[in-house]
Amino acid sequence: MCYYSFGISHLWLITLFVFIIYLKNQTFMKPLQSNVLIFSVKGSVLGTKIQEALANTRAVVEYTYSVQKATEFIAEENPCLIVIDTPSDDVKAIELCKKIKKTKEEQKINVFFLVDNNQNLTEQIEWFDLGVDEFGTRDTNSSLISRRVMNILGKYLGNAKDVVPQKGIVIDRERYLVFKDGKDIFLPRKEFELLVLLASKPLKVFTREEIFKLVWGNKSIVGDRTIDVHVRKIREKIGENYISTIKGVGYKFVG
Repeated sequence: MCYYSFGISHLWLITLFVFIIYLKNQTFMKPLQSNVLIFSVKGSVLGTKIQEALANTRAVVEYTYSVQKATEFIAEENPCLIVIDTPSDDVKAIELCKKIKKTKEEQKINVFFLVDNNQNLTEQIEWFDLGVDEFGTRDTNSSLISRRVMNILGKYLGNAKDVVPQKGIVIDRERYLVFKDGKDIFLPRKEFELLVLLASKPLKVFTREEIFKLVWGNKSIVGDRTIDVHVRKIREKIGENYISTIKGVGYKFVG
């Protein structure tokens, strides 16, 4: 009986060890969000037009020409699309694409590169090797470029609509979407994060100190009325009955 028990335990440990090795060798994709990175020099006509086209969407948009800021945005926001609007020999763009290529092992990001022309096939193949998914040309009408960007983004903005219940509040954390009675509601990032926090534990009272720490972080400097203003704006959009004020303490989600 002792030998039998030892054999079973030993077999269980071996199975667990094999399973751990299996997990370590798997590639788990991070969920993409409907956010966009525009990597371009400030003042670029195309970059600005694309940013304007995205202004009325739910996408979080980062416009930068800093490789560090771009990589931080990719790590924090899991964007579904990166638009690169630089000369094809731009050193910063090359550096960023090398970083993106490594990131693509965990995030299946779409990289859309705007080039001066599409005649240099050798150059384009090199960029494909760096992780670029498709090219556009700068001499194309900016409205058409913006429409192409919107079409790519639309695949992520629209994926959840068909499965949204038609009653109540639904929060899609992966896509930064909120639905009320089947209709989508736009919430800026901090309003969304505040709503997610409160809804994560219905009826729990979150103190103002907890909210500041969990939503804005210890290093953030915000005014005393910041939370109140954000709660008021959320109520205006989803209704007055979902968030209760506990006077002198904080807020709770009552659903």
